[in-house]
Amino acid sequence: MKNDHRAPLDRYHSIHAEDHDDSVTDVEETLDLNEKDYMHHSERPKANQVLTALKSHRWLVDTFLLLVVIALLLEKNWAHCSNNHFFEGAGDVTGFAPQFSQQVKSFSPDPGFVPENMSEFFSEETRKKWLDLVPKGLGYLDIKNPKDYDNLPTPLDQFTHQFVVTTSMTHQLHCLYSIAGAYSALMSDKSRLPTETWHISHCFDYLRQGIMCAGDVALEGEQTTFPRGFDGSDGWDAKHVCKDYNQVLDYLKSNRANDEVWI
Repeated sequence: MKNDHRAPLDRYHSIHAEDHDDSVTDVEETLDLNEKDYMHHSERPKANQVLTALKSHRWLVDTFLLLVVIALLLEKNWAHCSNNHFFEGAGDVTGFAPQFSQQVKSFSPDPGFVPENMSEFFSEETRKKWLDLVPKGLGYLDIKNPKDYDNLPTPLDQFTHQFVVTTSMTHQLHCLYSIAGAYSALMSDKSRLPTETWHISHCFDYLRQGIMCAGDVALEGEQTTFPRGFDGSDGWDAKHVCKDYNQVLDYLKSNRANDEVWI
């Protein structure tokens, strides 16, 4: 064993320094733990204060949510009664008719509506094809509560106890059928010519404006059905954006003024 020749005082300082370093580390660790513990506990009162404030003012939160629900319901009701909501192309401005879903449709020829043999236009088979296009009552609609709607037209005089108006689409089909009938009679059997020529003139002008109103701008290409030597477009290759016709018919059927079958 080696002798330690250092003076007692030197040995004292060495031991004291070592003891001091250990105690400082312990104190720092203790302070660090206490600080973390303090921070952890100091966050709890803040969270509790928030929860307490929310609970004490819960009626404000409930009232706010209730007001939001009421505002959404009122907005939906106002949208239903507002004209702007129904300003769609070829739509209804009164708010009575719904908005219909749309689909892309290609036009295709069907000579059965106006047969090449004009005399066949007056057959029951041809008439049935036209009647299948329209609902019973031909689009004459019974408006149950007219005060609920804006911009309604003058009701039809023939319905004395109902507020009845008609629909443009079925009116246009009626006019087209009348023109096709007059043309077929002129080409095959003049005895069938209508005596009310003013009606045909009305239909020409009515359809002209209906076509302009719809403003269908579908693009059309080269013809595929014209006789040889004739160029141009027959329109059968075009794709059109159309209302779902079945939905339109269901709407007309469910609101019809009567069950009369005609066109």
